Amino acid sequence: MNALTRARRRTALAAAGVALALSALSASPALGLTPAPVVDAHTAALVAPAAGDEVTTVGGERIAIAAVDPPSRLAGMVAVYTPAFGATTKTNGFGGEAVLRPTADGAWTVQSVCTILAPCGDPALRPGDNAIPADGIVLSVSPGGTPDVRAWLRDNIRAGDTVRIGPVISREERTTLDAVDPTAQSNPPGVDGTGACFPGCRGAEQMVQYTPASGRETTGTNDFGYEVTVQNGVVTGAGGNDRDIPADGYVLSGHGGRGTWLQTNAVVGAAISIEDDVLIATVDERTAIFGAERALDDATARIEAATASCLVFASDAARAAATESATLLDDARAASGSGDAAGAVDLALAARGAAELAAHRTAESRVAEGRATWVRPEETTPEAIEASLDRIDEAGFNMVFLETIYQGYTIYPSDAAAAAGIAPQRPEMVGFDPLQVWIEGAHERGIELHPWIHTFFVGADQTVGTGPILSQHPEWAAIQRQDVGKPGLHPSIAEPGYYFLDAAHPDARAYVQSLLSELMSTYDIDGIHLDYIRYPVSQPWETAGYSYSDYSRQAFAAEHGVDPYSLTPDSPLWQTWTDWRIANVTSFVGEVRELQQESAPEIALSAAVFADPVDGLDKKFQNWGDWVDRGFVDVLTGMSFGTSGTSVARDTQAMRERVGDEEYLYTATYGPFRGSTPGTVLEQIRAVNAAGSDGTGLFAYNQLSDAQARALSEGAHRVEAVAPHADPIGAASTGISHLRDGLPAGVTGHCVAVKDADRIEHRLDKALDALSDGKLDKAARELDKASSLLPADDTASAAWVERAQRDLAMYGRWVEDAVRR
Repeated sequence: MNALTRARRRTALAAAGVALALSALSASPALGLTPAPVVDAHTAALVAPAAGDEVTTVGGERIAIAAVDPPSRLAGMVAVYTPAFGATTKTNGFGGEAVLRPTADGAWTVQSVCTILAPCGDPALRPGDNAIPADGIVLSVSPGGTPDVRAWLRDNIRAGDTVRIGPVISREERTTLDAVDPTAQSNPPGVDGTGACFPGCRGAEQMVQYTPASGRETTGTNDFGYEVTVQNGVVTGAGGNDRDIPADGYVLSGHGGRGTWLQTNAVVGAAISIEDDVLIATVDERTAIFGAERALDDATARIEAATASCLVFASDAARAAATESATLLDDARAASGSGDAAGAVDLALAARGAAELAAHRTAESRVAEGRATWVRPEETTPEAIEASLDRIDEAGFNMVFLETIYQGYTIYPSDAAAAAGIAPQRPEMVGFDPLQVWIEGAHERGIELHPWIHTFFVGADQTVGTGPILSQHPEWAAIQRQDVGKPGLHPSIAEPGYYFLDAAHPDARAYVQSLLSELMSTYDIDGIHLDYIRYPVSQPWETAGYSYSDYSRQAFAAEHGVDPYSLTPDSPLWQTWTDWRIANVTSFVGEVRELQQESAPEIALSAAVFADPVDGLDKKFQNWGDWVDRGFVDVLTGMSFGTSGTSVARDTQAMRERVGDEEYLYTATYGPFRGSTPGTVLEQIRAVNAAGSDGTGLFAYNQLSDAQARALSEGAHRVEAVAPHADPIGAASTGISHLRDGLPAGVTGHCVAVKDADRIEHRLDKALDALSDGKLDKAARELDKASSLLPADDTASAAWVERAQRDLAMYGRWVEDAVRR
């Protein structure tokens, strides 16, 4: 590699950030993770094992890393956990782990290794949940998959060994294909107990090929797997499920550990061949170059599309990153042509990182919207809290849902808890008030702070057992049907290990409300965020149905003359029993609303709810649509668990249709928690915005990678935004001004005719004047008139018109909310 090439690579890495220079060999849009850095012992520089990197043992055996710092391991996964993940890996005891520390020459020394498959000797060694050294990493493998990666770890890595981790230059991996174009008749493992196909007729732990001959447009699979698109023998796309089946290729779809195999080996650019039922994936430097080429093509297309639609974006910076990517890509091709495979991979990685940065910079960044993130406060000093808030601020969030009451504990010293004989604060936080530090620090940065409350969920076997509330007051517990008459308390079987309060019990309700009252009267908070505001999952009803506590059975019997334990879904009073449980949750929300209006009418009341209202009602007795109709909440954060933009947009659209124009909707997406690529995180934000959301919540900050945070600050959160629920008039005015100011600067004569632009600008000016004068009804009418002037023909950019329609409708909702206030 010559001096010029090295200089170009350093420039690209500085521009893109090492965290964004993802391994081109991972290339998995749904689960390609970017790791937190660790410290090289020799150079003190930051180095980062990455998804797609390969571990090479002293014996020359190799295995690829599928993920870095994943919130949970998939079946058959090889993962790396870094100090940024936390104190321990939090994995179960059925896998295997090796603790590694860096050496002076960039390798890693194995400090210890233990798998469930063999005695580990030292009783201090564990096959899971090992401590992550501050100056090292943990190599972690999970059960499931073929071959068994736990056996690989047991047989190839020993304490004292030196291993190396780095980008893959070349490898070939094989597995078996279980089915092609499966049907209920041809693939019995893909059929459920009723004889109907599972989604896509894909069974558990199956690898399936879907071809155009199937007659399907898409695979039809669910989110519990991983898929890649293959065209001309090369993987051209990877990530979520229910993928389009190309006319000139096919889709490979893996469930469980087979999905992990695809994620690790069938990366974008990999060569794929099928011999009988053997699937072969080949990776070399051409794979890395192909991945960079695809990334640059994507970035170039995004720049062109954003420009053509007159989107306001960081155009100069995006083009500069794309130019740097192209230069590095040329260097990578030259290195490959000269036989320098390792140099080609290195340069291709840098090229891809620069291209991805260019793509991030084309994202729309709205000046008025909610940008929330959920935060579990693991910091135990004010200094650590300030550092987290700096990172949250740099990532562009304007709201924090801070986990303040969870697992039955408060993070702050609670007089209300002490009065009830319950532990007044989480043990690790005794000695200072972290909530107060979070509030003050957030407000200094212009960030709203909303305590996040686990309303009825109060304990978990994995952490605190029944928790401090039920330890003191077991009579408050929600009881599932199968546990009636059993001594002691038992956790949910549908939500394994979880304990809940009985939503009907008056003393339990009063206790939770006393904590909320304490928060609202003691702290300068911006809202209360209710989570787990429901019953536990209550299906199947015969075993997991809730709540059959003595109190609930007696209270229902007193009202309706029958013990609900005697009812079945065929009973005439079954719906009455269901409605009674729904009413317990709804009435609690109503009581909290009354409390909030009396104690702190200036703050917002929000709730995390299941996006599908039918699912929420049938399984958890959560009728959030009724809450909206009654005006009990100000903001809904609909939880959308999908892995693609399409799925979260679908959830957002369904929620918007249910709540109409009378509710602020910030769709919760799970990109950080799932370990999605930065590009997927931005795509989901774009999708929910287009579907009518007033903002987005990202779950959760604790899993937010540096690459995801950088993508937010360079992309969707590039400019500051006003949160509309807190200041609807200010948010609407800011948004209208932004739309108006864009008309003469970038739209006139290009995305919309001059005469139309002048008319729209006139109406926007009149709307702003009306808002300034407090004439809200007039402002709303002017926004409607501006929307009616948007061209419906080919005289305007369809993309620009769609954005303008979306924004005018959104600003109109906010103005109408101000009218109702």
